[in-house]
Amino acid sequence: MMKSLRVMLSLIVILPLMSGCWDRQELNQLGIMLGLGVDRDGDMIKVSAQVVVPREVAKGQGSNATSVTQYQASARTLLEAIQKLTETSPRAIFMAHIRVLVFGEEFARENGIYDVVEALLREPDVRPDYYVMVARKTSASNILNVLTHLEDIPAEKLFNALDISSKSWAPTTTVTSDKLMQYILTPSMSPVITGVELIGDQKIAGETKNVETIKPPASLHFSGLSVFRKDKLIGWLNQNDSKGYNYIRDNVKSTIGPTQCPGGGYVTLKTLRTKTDHKVKMVRGEPQIHLKVNTVSVIGSVDCEMEIGSMEAIKQLEELAQDRIVELMKGTVSLVRSKYKVDIFGFGQDIYHKHPKIYKREEKNWDKYFQNLNITYEANVQIRRIGTLDNSFMKKAKE
Repeated sequence: MMKSLRVMLSLIVILPLMSGCWDRQELNQLGIMLGLGVDRDGDMIKVSAQVVVPREVAKGQGSNATSVTQYQASARTLLEAIQKLTETSPRAIFMAHIRVLVFGEEFARENGIYDVVEALLREPDVRPDYYVMVARKTSASNILNVLTHLEDIPAEKLFNALDISSKSWAPTTTVTSDKLMQYILTPSMSPVITGVELIGDQKIAGETKNVETIKPPASLHFSGLSVFRKDKLIGWLNQNDSKGYNYIRDNVKSTIGPTQCPGGGYVTLKTLRTKTDHKVKMVRGEPQIHLKVNTVSVIGSVDCEMEIGSMEAIKQLEELAQDRIVELMKGTVSLVRSKYKVDIFGFGQDIYHKHPKIYKREEKNWDKYFQNLNITYEANVQIRRIGTLDNSFMKKAKE
C-alpha cells in the first residue's frame, strides 16, 4: 500500500514538470522569418516571408548562395496566408524573430493596415519590437527581395539602418507595432511611418550580382515619412517636412544641417542633442500650443567667407539656426493642415492631459478643430564649439 502511494505521489510531482515540453519545436524544423511583407493581391492579402537559410549563414563568406530566401502566399487573412506558406516552405514558419514589417504602398492606401497589425499583436509568438515601414512606389515583396552589402540578411540591414538613421538623421523615425496600434486607436492622433524605396535595377536586386560590385546596381533608401488617416495611407512628407515633424514630436536625437551664411554659402551645424517641449496655455478661452526646441550644436564645416571666430558671429549663427528650425516646423504644420487635414503631431493629446474638458468637447471633430488651433514656435540653439579651426581659409585660398 505504501509503495503504491509513493509511486502515485512521485507521478503527481513529475508529470507537471514533463508537460513543459508538450509544444516543443526542433530548430531544424523551423524556418526563421526575419522580414514580413504585406501586399495587395486582388481582394486577398499577399505575404512575403524573408526566411534565413541556416546552412548559408553558417558558411559565412565565400559562399555563392544567398543567406535568405523568400516565400510568398495569398489568402483572405494574414495568418491564413502565413500558414499557407508551408505549401512551398519545407519548414514551419517561425515568427518570434521578425525584425521588419513592410507594407506595400498600394495595400496601405487601399486596404489599410489595422487588421494586419492587430493580427500580429494578437499572435503570442510574435514580439512587438519590430520596425514598421512602407514600401514607396513599389511592393513590399520587392523591398524584401533586395540583397544588401555589409549585412547578409536584408531584413537585419533594414532594421539596423533605420535604427541608426533615426538617431543621427532628422528626416527618419522608428515606429514599432505596439506604438503604431496606439496611434491608430487614439482619436486625435494619426500615424506616421518611415518609407523605404528601391533605387536602381530591380531585375537583379535579388541576385548575388547585386553584392559583387562596390556600388550595387540596386539598393534600399529610406525616403520620407508616410502620413495616415487612421490606418490608411493618404500621402507623404518630403525631407524638410519630415525634419519639421520629427522636431515637433521630439524624435530628433542628433543630426546635421546647413545654415545659410548672410553673404552666401553655408555653415554646417552638427546637432549633439535636442529636446522639444510642448506647453499648453489658455488664451482668450481657447488652448494654445507652444513648441520650444532646445538644441546643443557644434560647427562641422564652414563653406562661406563668414568669420566665425567672434562671439558676435556665433550669436548670429545661432539666430539663423533658430529661424531655420522654426521655419521647418511651421512649414510642416502648414502643409499637413492644408493638404492632409489630420493631426499627426499629438496636439490633441497635449490638450487632453492639460485641459481634458476642452478636449472632450472637441474630440469627435478634432481634425477640424486642429485646422484653427493656435500654435506658437520657439527655438533655442546653443553652439558650444567651433571645431579645431576658427575662421575658414576659403577667402585666402581664393586670393
